[in-house]
Amino acid sequence: MAKPSLREIEHLLADAVIVRNVCDLDLLIFLWRHPRTLLTSEQVAALVGYPMKQIAESLDLFIDSGLLERTQNALHAARMYLLNLDGPHGNPLKPLLDLGSTREGRRRIIEALRSEASPNQSAGPQDKVRIMRVA
Repeated sequence: MAKPSLREIEHLLADAVIVRNVCDLDLLIFLWRHPRTLLTSEQVAALVGYPMKQIAESLDLFIDSGLLERTQNALHAARMYLLNLDGPHGNPLKPLLDLGSTREGRRRIIEALRSEASPNQSAGPQDKVRIMRVA
């Protein structure tokens, strides 16, 4: 499989409108690898490596879009997260997730996300650390 160009990756991101930043991408890849996950939100944040606030915003976006279901049990703090790629936002994500599941693919998607960001949107310190690990 040939490496997609930056333009092709930008097109994948445009189709997958739900991916706004690197946190969204990494959380989606985590959920794609673990489509049925029983964890607290804090555990998800720790496993994905982002602050709880960022993870909560991404989780809320995915839930509001119908991409993710979250069940709650009154007896446990942990919740079951169920990823649904069969809905309207799911199909365009599959090629992006395939690409993002590789080291080089993830690096290239991050590059495309950065090129789409406005000059006023700078990368947070967490994003810079994660990019250095990938490079």
